[in-house]
Amino acid sequence: MDFNHLNNNNYIFGMLIIGIILLLILVIYLISRNYKNKRDYTRFRQSVYDEKTAEKEVAGRRRITPKMKQYILERDNYTCQICGISKGFLDDLYDGLGDYLLLEIDHVNSVANGGTGSDEDNLQVLCWRCNRTKGRDRTNQEVKQLIDYGVEYLESDNDMV
Repeated sequence: MDFNHLNNNNYIFGMLIIGIILLLILVIYLISRNYKNKRDYTRFRQSVYDEKTAEKEVAGRRRITPKMKQYILERDNYTCQICGISKGFLDDLYDGLGDYLLLEIDHVNSVANGGTGSDEDNLQVLCWRCNRTKGRDRTNQEVKQLIDYGVEYLESDNDMV
């Protein structure tokens, strides 16, 4: 009896089974990898969505309407609440000079620290220089101690003349 053909058939059958098993492992790997990529992409999209939502929320707290801005300027008499420079002071020196003063509306409690632009008690008029010095981390008193300019310095210079 010749058993060589049986051994050849068994060998081929065994190789076929091993090939099928390896193919199944490859398919399972590719499916799991695709699932992981989809999951990572979904997490990425969610994080982008969360960041955009947070940015919109902060932008909403930062927003100061033109009407509110005008009200704050008039309430504070167009005067910087730190150094005291004002449109009126400059107009008294030379008519029309106050129009060149750059006044900005500042959040007393910064947006980064939870302040909003809709609360008029959290808004104040600052000149551009005081506003840049104040930033988001300093208080008005801290800025007042840092600066070496303002109405007090101008008035003391005028007294000497």
